Amino acid sequence: MGLDYKFKLYMGLLDVFKSKNPLEDVLTTLHCINSNQWTDAGKSFSPKELIKKSKSLDDDEFINYIKKSLRYLKLENHLEINEGISKISCTGSVKGHFVFPTRYLEVNKKSDILVQGMRIIKSKVSYNPDDGYKITDGFSLEILNIGLEDKKTFKPRKCHEITFQYVDLDKDEYKYIKPLYSKTTNINKDGLFDNVIELFKGYHYGLGATEKRKAYPINRYNSFFGFKEQ
Repeated sequence: MGLDYKFKLYMGLLDVFKSKNPLEDVLTTLHCINSNQWTDAGKSFSPKELIKKSKSLDDDEFINYIKKSLRYLKLENHLEINEGISKISCTGSVKGHFVFPTRYLEVNKKSDILVQGMRIIKSKVSYNPDDGYKITDGFSLEILNIGLEDKKTFKPRKCHEITFQYVDLDKDEYKYIKPLYSKTTNINKDGLFDNVIELFKGYHYGLGATEKRKAYPINRYNSFFGFKEQ
């Protein structure tokens, strides 16, 4: 085996190690503007004002405009923080992080959701159709959904629709879902992927399958338009 061949083989191995994860660019940093301000009495309509801004401003100006908006939110994707698991960190109007299976970023699927993550948070407000909004000292399951890339609404810009859904947990629901969630809070722990999958199953096929949640899947929600840095 000649020196030239060995050198080429060595350089080839370096290229493999340096090669980019094909999912790395699917979701990077998103600058998000609250879309509730573009709705009227709970009915969504085309955010014409924001569309005008997106067309009249260059990339830097548009992102700066979003950063100055009320309830600005920044989402950052951290790929593969644990085997099979990535993390979305949140700053701004929502703080903290969500973990999710990295394979969610493989966009060749029927679902219109690119990423879903969930966590339990303390909640000072709850809502149900019978009593309306109430001040409370309880817990909610907060579910982050990031939709597939939308190439039409703000053309030529691309955006993601982002929603935070809130399931206000009663005592039995909290008792059921809390042990599953607790196993996902140590992001450095071996077996995190399996624990995240168990939490997802617990929500979708356990909590979500009850008569109560079939009738009222969520209690509250918040939504955003998210734009990538160019």
